[in-house]
Amino acid sequence: MSSFADDEPPPANSSAGPNLIRDRLRLAAYSNDKAPLEENTQEVLLEVTDTSSAGERSGLDLVAVLDVSGSMYGKKLEKLKTAMKFVISKLGPMDRLSIVSFSSYAYKQCSLCVMTADAKEKLNDIVERLSANGSTNMRDGLKMGLDVLALRQYSRGRVSSVVLMSDGCEDPPRGASLAVDARGQAVLGAIASKSSGGTFHYVRDDESLTVRFAEILAGLLSVVVQDLELVVSEQPGHSKIIVQEKDEGDAAEPGKYPQRRQGDKVCISFGDLFSGEVRKVIVHLRLPAVHRGYRAPVLTAQCLYRIHGIDFRSPREPLRCFIHRTRSASPAAMNPKVEEEKDRLFYVQNIDEASKTNDYDRAHGKLEETHKVLDVKRPNRMIVIVKNELQELLQLKTWKDLLASLLAYKVSHNRQRGGQAFATPRMRRNMEQADRFEQDPNELPPSVDDDVKEEEEAEVAAMRPVGDQRRKPRLLGRPWELRSSEWCVWAMVILCTVLAIGVIIAGVAVFAVYIFFKPKMPYLVVSDAQLVMLRYDQGGTIQSLQMSITIRAENNNSKADATFSSVDLALGFHGADVVLLRSEPFTVPRESSLPLPYNVAVAPGPALDTAGMQAMDESLKAGVVPFDLFGKARTRWKVGVFVKIRYWTRISCRLRFFFPGNGTVMPTDRDRCRSK
Repeated sequence: MSSFADDEPPPANSSAGPNLIRDRLRLAAYSNDKAPLEENTQEVLLEVTDTSSAGERSGLDLVAVLDVSGSMYGKKLEKLKTAMKFVISKLGPMDRLSIVSFSSYAYKQCSLCVMTADAKEKLNDIVERLSANGSTNMRDGLKMGLDVLALRQYSRGRVSSVVLMSDGCEDPPRGASLAVDARGQAVLGAIASKSSGGTFHYVRDDESLTVRFAEILAGLLSVVVQDLELVVSEQPGHSKIIVQEKDEGDAAEPGKYPQRRQGDKVCISFGDLFSGEVRKVIVHLRLPAVHRGYRAPVLTAQCLYRIHGIDFRSPREPLRCFIHRTRSASPAAMNPKVEEEKDRLFYVQNIDEASKTNDYDRAHGKLEETHKVLDVKRPNRMIVIVKNELQELLQLKTWKDLLASLLAYKVSHNRQRGGQAFATPRMRRNMEQADRFEQDPNELPPSVDDDVKEEEEAEVAAMRPVGDQRRKPRLLGRPWELRSSEWCVWAMVILCTVLAIGVIIAGVAVFAVYIFFKPKMPYLVVSDAQLVMLRYDQGGTIQSLQMSITIRAENNNSKADATFSSVDLALGFHGADVVLLRSEPFTVPRESSLPLPYNVAVAPGPALDTAGMQAMDESLKAGVVPFDLFGKARTRWKVGVFVKIRYWTRISCRLRFFFPGNGTVMPTDRDRCRSK
């Protein structure tokens, strides 16, 4: 065992250490606004988003466990070598790499060594000398890779992972905890499912192994938040977390992440989080019967995590989720965010059932049924993604390819990691670099330090104002021309005096009515928005755009209904109008609100000017795309018996969406976006 404790001492982290003030996570809760007074069940979606900067990342200890058995001879081995050379070129001076090869026996090619220029040259020579022969002893190779990490001398505050590449089949070892990239099927899928945060990729002969390695490596080289745990607490007397029997005692649906119950708390362990990743959890609650309406606190949530071995909490005070208990609540209501996540979980459950049929025709039929169910649902970003995945699955012709792809998609969704649904902007850039590297291996990709520098510059650029996109009103008309005659002057004086007296009397009356009735102006507010799809070509044209945005009309008056008419809003990017949002006249009852859901679908969209093209390129590179919402609506309501009030309420705000990413709008933008 002592032969494994030979890892080289790693250098100190290149970052200046964790910022003790700034949060690296954003925690948000989505639920119904209202719930009935009777006993009922509610579902709350908790969303954890990593907002850390990759410049704070921890050093990576990576062990590559490589299959060099006889079945890898030829193109398979050449693909493996190309992928490993890409990995070696991307690692930075604060990272360490060890290579373990296996065929009939496992062999440690080198210990964990710091990635200096000399070490990279040595490791490239090791990779180049690999040859294929013998049988496939995956068990010993995996065990040796895990021992390299388990018995290392220097581990505090470092990210660790095993990347396994094999085309063989063997029974998976118990208790394996690793990240996996593989070319096998059920065995490798089972290893990934049992690991902590691991993923599984099935790479067909005509696909790139380097691209899959690049996707995993991009995440591992961006880890700042480690040992993430989400703590959810019920509120005694107001709510109780329900234990779901079908989920084997689980009280929340976070995918295949471990959770434990501690009294009135549920703790969900996510492990390490890649920069920009999102984790979603649906918490099931039972609300007791109550006799009167009130604003009920239904749960609190807080994230616990570590950075470089230092403990953090986010937010500093637990997030509190409230639901208004009222007689007017609809028992069948469901928050759109919750509905979207439930649709995704429905898809995951069905592909899991398809993978267990052990029959191509039965699995194919199950997938067709799932596609039909999703086809009639209201489109959103996740519906579009899973339907694309279903289309790819339905096109596969053999059980071997179908089973392996089902397992890969299932693991990706259970982990909420990688693939089209969960890939981060860093992953997508790394995959593009890997594709170029395969075409010309002599042109080395940017190092991880270069990637970090580029991302930090993009973040700074994204914070600069793109320019004032608000439309400026124009004053129309001609100036008055006054005669200088004496009688006209006296007539104007008398008229102004009468008007002034009338204004004073009207002002006193309005003020008296205001004091008595205390009216509140109706307004428009953005309650939810999501960028589902954005396709933009280099010619400057938005080819297609799908977005869902809900604007809520609010009337907080206790004694009068409010009428909205001439609702004329526009959504634009850098001065170019993308789509108009209009509505027929409607009335909002007193002390109530009315949602206006818009499902935007534009194809093709407007062409951007040169400045707009530059802004779009910078936004997509930064992973944050801004759109401007502006416009107005006419409101009318009665105060008292005689006083009728009419006025225009105007809205002008910027909504920034995480795209490419999960497509959600920044909560701060959503909360500030209301009319005046």
